[in-house]
Amino acid sequence: MSTFRQKILASSLAIISLAAHGIESDGYITENGLNILPLLDTKIEHVDNIGRYSKEETAESSTVFIIEPGLVLSSDRNGNQYQVLYQLSSVSYFDSSDDNYTDHTFATNNFVQINNRNGFGLNYAYLYMHEERGTGILAGDALSTIAKEPVEYSIHNVSATHTYGSEQAKGKLETSLVFESKAYQNYRDISSADFAQVSTKFKDYNEFGGAVAFYFQALPATDLLFEVNLADRNYSLNDPATSQSQDNFDSFYYVGATWDVTGKTDGKLRLGLQNKSYEDTTKENFSGFSWDLDLKWQPAQYSSVTVSAAQRAKDPDQGSNFVNETSFEGSWKHFWLTHLYSNLDLQLIMDDYSESNRSDDLVKTSISLGYELRDFADIYVGWRNENNDSSIVSNTYDQNVWYIAANLAL
Repeated sequence: MSTFRQKILASSLAIISLAAHGIESDGYITENGLNILPLLDTKIEHVDNIGRYSKEETAESSTVFIIEPGLVLSSDRNGNQYQVLYQLSSVSYFDSSDDNYTDHTFATNNFVQINNRNGFGLNYAYLYMHEERGTGILAGDALSTIAKEPVEYSIHNVSATHTYGSEQAKGKLETSLVFESKAYQNYRDISSADFAQVSTKFKDYNEFGGAVAFYFQALPATDLLFEVNLADRNYSLNDPATSQSQDNFDSFYYVGATWDVTGKTDGKLRLGLQNKSYEDTTKENFSGFSWDLDLKWQPAQYSSVTVSAAQRAKDPDQGSNFVNETSFEGSWKHFWLTHLYSNLDLQLIMDDYSESNRSDDLVKTSISLGYELRDFADIYVGWRNENNDSSIVSNTYDQNVWYIAANLAL
């Protein structure tokens, strides 16, 4: 969630459970037009390196059971859209109960069409999430080997958006405001003198942001865009190692395009500049190129490709200054027979830590084979791998996961 746009997307979680598996279901529609859609995802995994240890440590393995029930309520009346999602994720490790966790996701997305030119959106999301051992704040052997449980944190995100411009207008204007608060729930005060500086209380923050975007229809299926995003992040505490303020201000200036060729491809590309400036003038600021891309291509009805990529400077989970991150993710879903499909996913994240020799190259690969029993149900089996190549040996790891899963949208 490095930019304002990503923070708005954080409150759009109501589509994730369905889109992730391509399940389509109308759910239950009441007499007053309320759509009720129950969800149930289950999975059994075998993980060969729970703590993401390097080769210097003995890896721990376990079978894992995951159950994720949820409910989506939605309504669409006269161009006004309302949606509420709740989903629980309960994960149990058979051979390492300390790694068990329970996540909660609540989100509501609402849009009111005031008239043919004006629309107003109000979104809210509450996330109670976790970081597994060996990731995030407690990444690396030194921390992962002593961790007693996953890191837990909560996020409140609220955003309001006003759109101006009719469907037939050549130009449209979108203005948005957002507030986000993140607070860690455990490991807040690590008593060991060697690790006190990674206490999670130093990563709590509040952030206020805003954006203005202008869309101009250059072609029937293509809009040019001009966008400015601003975000002011304030941490509760100064950096524990340097006593410097961690507060910073992000500004993004983009030009780009969006396109939607019905039945073929849709996407969004933004190119521009990012400035990240710190309140403490002794800290290194960032000023440089930033971009992102989201693309969906459907060359045939039975095959689809999605690509997302980005480059930007972000606040690190470990350390005090920024990380220059370049990321790429691509997936290909293909139906070989009417109900038999495969999924191939590849993700690459390259992190370069400022004022440090540290760099991490993380590659995630996933291959699965699935069968759609009905439009609302499927089962699939697969394998995924995480490989992190870090300039810090204790942060280098390899993890394999084999799984079988079933998903329902009733």
